[in-house]
Amino acid sequence: MSILILRGPHATHPDTSFLDRSLRARAHAAGQAIHCRAFATARDLLAGLCRARGDRADVLLLDVGDLTLPDAAHTRALRDALDAWPTPYIELHDDAAHALEPRLQPRHAPLVTVILRDDLPRAYTMALDIALRRADRAPVAEPFHA
Repeated sequence: MSILILRGPHATHPDTSFLDRSLRARAHAAGQAIHCRAFATARDLLAGLCRARGDRADVLLLDVGDLTLPDAAHTRALRDALDAWPTPYIELHDDAAHALEPRLQPRHAPLVTVILRDDLPRAYTMALDIALRRADRAPVAEPFHA
């Protein structure tokens, strides 16, 4: 399994590369590969999503950071890109105001959205743990009885 992280700009954390070492170590310990890519604009994010579709990542961790969507065309294009995304994705944020789902209303909503106010490192850790648990789950789920 491989996990792709698309990371946007952060005013409060302009350099988030400090996360890479700990995330990579955590994923490696679980036998998983992790790939990180940064983007600065909505156009870069859209290009990154298009390019990443060919990478066949099993789970996407999407951190849009402080990214603003400049107009309705960018909003529609991002919603369409996420709706076409072939695998589950997890949104993560350190501020609820940046969550995409209320702004985009995608049909292919995130598997989960992790928001930890002012704690980006912990949000990444939690999102990665969810992705790794998904990788470890049994191929056939046990029946659920209520």
